[in-house]
Amino acid sequence: MIQLVAMRHLYLFTLEIDPLEVGKVYDDLPSHLTLMSRFQSEMPHDEVASAVKPIFEQASPIVLTFGDTNELGPKKVIAHLISSPAEVTLHNKLYQCLESLGVEFQYPQFIGPGHKAHVSEREGANFKKGQVVVSSAVYLIEVIDAKRLVRAKIDFYIQ
Repeated sequence: MIQLVAMRHLYLFTLEIDPLEVGKVYDDLPSHLTLMSRFQSEMPHDEVASAVKPIFEQASPIVLTFGDTNELGPKKVIAHLISSPAEVTLHNKLYQCLESLGVEFQYPQFIGPGHKAHVSEREGANFKKGQVVVSSAVYLIEVIDAKRLVRAKIDFYIQ
């Protein structure tokens, strides 16, 4: 008897800072804001994207204000902290949607109240305290063998 095993995918969502190319594989992503840290799902990427698409299509572009630079997490990543009430609202809506889909969060301590909006420092990317960036898209990223494959781009509603 043949037994089928569902494939588990490892995903995350990022807000656009530097544009990414759908279908491209990155060793390290350029500047971005992780809207939702890694989660596992048996759903293929197109189904995940379809399920969350209404959240983003109803959202306006997100205004991100850069704050202090700090060390975050166990890896002591140098990051620019971000202030954005709209980003927090979007994160929470996405969190609720993904929970309803039954995903498994890899780092639940960084979800919901533990979410700290930030942009990790990257060589050649300079952000100053008080600088404002407007993000108008979100990306669904799949992590495969420590590489990041951009699976989908969803643009926010622009009036």
